[in-house]
Amino acid sequence: MDHKQDEIKITVKQGSKIRLVDMQDILYIESIGRKAVLHLSDEVIEYCAKISELEVQLYPFFFRTHRAYLVNLRYIANYDRREVYLKNADTVLISKYRLSRFQKAMEDYKNS
Repeated sequence: MDHKQDEIKITVKQGSKIRLVDMQDILYIESIGRKAVLHLSDEVIEYCAKISELEVQLYPFFFRTHRAYLVNLRYIANYDRREVYLKNADTVLISKYRLSRFQKAMEDYKNS
């Protein structure tokens, strides 16, 4: 499964610059207004994008835990009913309406 994740890149357009970001380098994506904020281990990249489109592109390696967050399953250390704890010590919210699907996605990811 990780091999496929290594091949996917996200095209980030920032003004006149275009950059390719490896999907496996992204810990999570946050949606703020019309911007997508990519949280990498060593930097944060902000650009115009729809989190719903990224969700489709990054399935099944990422899971949308909340309307504002898309999390890379590879970097999840732990979770409870309210938050997902990432390996870098960041936390993101999890919606109670998405919790059971999230648990299934985690199980599928571990078993793949």
